[in-house]
Amino acid sequence: MIFGRSFTEWPQRVVEDGGDELRVLLTPGTVGLGPELWIKSMRENDPAARGQLLEAYARREWAMANWTWQRTTRLAIMYAERYFAIAPMWNERGEFLGWYVNFQLPFVRTTEGVDTSDLHIDLVVAPDLSYRWKDEDEYALAIRLGLVPDEWQREIEAARTEALTMVERRDGPFAEEWVTLPV
Repeated sequence: MIFGRSFTEWPQRVVEDGGDELRVLLTPGTVGLGPELWIKSMRENDPAARGQLLEAYARREWAMANWTWQRTTRLAIMYAERYFAIAPMWNERGEFLGWYVNFQLPFVRTTEGVDTSDLHIDLVVAPDLSYRWKDEDEYALAIRLGLVPDEWQREIEAARTEALTMVERRDGPFAEEWVTLPV
């Protein structure tokens, strides 16, 4: 949720609930809600739409639409005290693709499920543990637009270091065997 409004809603199956660590599964064919500009960026591979979406967030004006999750199965491992989630992912054939580290606010439980907010930067980690940063330009724009307060920026920088350390040491989800889908 951002500015008191949802910007995505996905029904997901809880695989494991460890209190401060929650594992939820999102599979192809799941219908959720997302911002129309994000959907446009996905359908048309339109990076300009993503920048327009951040501007819409800053104006607090965005429209939502249905979106069907496609192509990958994702197990989001979310934390109540960390500014990121780690998501092992598989393709349609069940082959492990690697991990997607989504920087986001620590999750909060609500009467409807859990709430968090995307922080506009990601880390993509291959099965061999090589990695690349994703969306640093969007993160910089989000900062310029006032969507990422100073306090969050400090937490994000600490979280970036923590996530990279986990990758380098093969800790946490990076130490687990992810050959097969967690069903």
